[in-house]
Amino acid sequence: MLELTATQLLVLEWAAVVLNIGFTIGIAWNMRWGWLLGIVASCIGVSLYAYKGAWAMTVLNAFYAVMGVYGYVAWGRSSDQGRIRRWPFGTHLLVLVSGFLLTRLLACLLSEHLNGTLPGMDAFISVFGFVATWMMAHRLLENWLYWTIGDVVAIYFNWVLGYEGYALLNGVYVVFSVVGLVRWYREWREQGPRSTEPTLAN
Repeated sequence: MLELTATQLLVLEWAAVVLNIGFTIGIAWNMRWGWLLGIVASCIGVSLYAYKGAWAMTVLNAFYAVMGVYGYVAWGRSSDQGRIRRWPFGTHLLVLVSGFLLTRLLACLLSEHLNGTLPGMDAFISVFGFVATWMMAHRLLENWLYWTIGDVVAIYFNWVLGYEGYALLNGVYVVFSVVGLVRWYREWREQGPRSTEPTLAN
């Protein structure tokens, strides 16, 4: 693997931090351009986490990049552009139970076969990051709650990896998630009917 100096790692990390903050602000304000910043930040994240052997986070950032493209396209072509939706409680319960089971399985895989770094936290953050990103691309209100849970864990995870910038970013994300939730909830309340998404298939 290509060796990076401490300065190069620092520059890449803080570039990703700035881009991710821009992405979160754009998405919280329901702005399509936010996805473009997220795509670039995620590509940087792939290289940074692969360098540390955090394999689930590496795959997660690759997924972020792909979903960034999807989100940008979907937010531009939807005939119902801008509408925020919600899942019923039963759907969230199913997602949470499935998420914890997948976390356990992924943690075992990372620990036993890939010699991963902090496999339990790596798996947890990644699984719920997948879920939250998919929900965000589909404008589901509760995506901000899922992000908050993952970001709280990610603060410690990134600090242990030596990525203080990412740890700070996750702390900022917690604040932004609260702001995003409040803004999206107000918009959802103003929309009226047709704002509930009943199944995972939609």
